[in-house]
Amino acid sequence: MGLFSRFKKSTPTTDDDVRTDDELTDDDELDAQDTDTAAADSADEDADIDAAESDDDAAESDDIDEEEALLEKSAPFDRSDNGPFDISEEYPEHDRLDLGALKVPVVDGMQVRLDTDDDSQRVLAVTLIHDGGGIQLQAFATPRSEGLWNTVRSQLAESVTKQGGESTELHTSLGRELAIEVPAKTESGRPGKRAMRFAGIDGPRWFVRAVFSGKAVTDDEVRAELSALFRGVVVDRGQEAMAPRELIALTAPQVDQGETEEKDEDELNPFERGPEITEVR
Repeated sequence: MGLFSRFKKSTPTTDDDVRTDDELTDDDELDAQDTDTAAADSADEDADIDAAESDDDAAESDDIDEEEALLEKSAPFDRSDNGPFDISEEYPEHDRLDLGALKVPVVDGMQVRLDTDDDSQRVLAVTLIHDGGGIQLQAFATPRSEGLWNTVRSQLAESVTKQGGESTELHTSLGRELAIEVPAKTESGRPGKRAMRFAGIDGPRWFVRAVFSGKAVTDDEVRAELSALFRGVVVDRGQEAMAPRELIALTAPQVDQGETEEKDEDELNPFERGPEITEVR
């Protein structure tokens, strides 16, 4: 805001400053001096006002620039060629699991876990688990000309700081990522840290957020394999009107009851406890 104060200057009167009548100039000269003084004061005030307004304009311009930067789409420069792909774009053939809004690539030995809402049973996210690493994917609706990742990344960093954690912004093949460490407890109950990496890609009217966990945080090879799966995703946003930031629910694939397997005791749960927990001594 352009808040400014106007000060009135006065000079203390001393005996040396007292002037006799014969030292005074004529009225015209006094009037001229008064006029010049008033004009100078007015010019100073105008300059102060102009400077304050200029500061206001600069601050407002900075705010607008920052807001526009947050709304810009954030994605790898080669997204349309190497994914994630929009359903309307050309994309390479691959074995993909059809979850409605997301068609996710599958590879041998990979586990797929659907994260559902307990009350509505809606599928909110899909987690791909491979070689001890995990990547959770969620899709959100966005306006055609605006993105979400810049805003979400900033909010995530702020939230991590409030939790007493640390965040670092990285530039990778997926664009801008956020590596975080937040306080957590180890399996033995001792204080430790949980490490995760967040990535996000804005596409046409959609945004996909990825959360890497387990060995996908510490092992470059595992992370590269899961990143490749992320780039192979095809997004089917649909044509229905949706509010910005609205989560796009996924559809559970139809499977036979006989194909349902029991949960492996060694299955990775990337959001509770796992290799990403390190003890703090």
